[in-house]
Amino acid sequence: MKLSSESVILMDDPEAVYRSILPELESTVTDRSSVDVEVRESSLVMRVSSDDIISMRSTLNTWLRLIQIAHDVCVVGRSAFKGA
Repeated sequence: MKLSSESVILMDDPEAVYRSILPELESTVTDRSSVDVEVRESSLVMRVSSDDIISMRSTLNTWLRLIQIAHDVCVVGRSAFKGA
């Protein structure tokens, strides 16, 4: 069974988040799923394809958390830069 998911995540600076996670996109963790991320206007679009539901859940959890952390770091960095 082949599964697929597309998540559109709205944010202020999707390009900065994309650049932050780009090194992770260049390596694959498993052969059971694949991830593609792109910037579209003011959003980050993540597409996941997977062979099974367990791999899909694991991949979504991993990448959504990675994007959230990258976003949080960008926000903190921006506010620290403004305060300097």
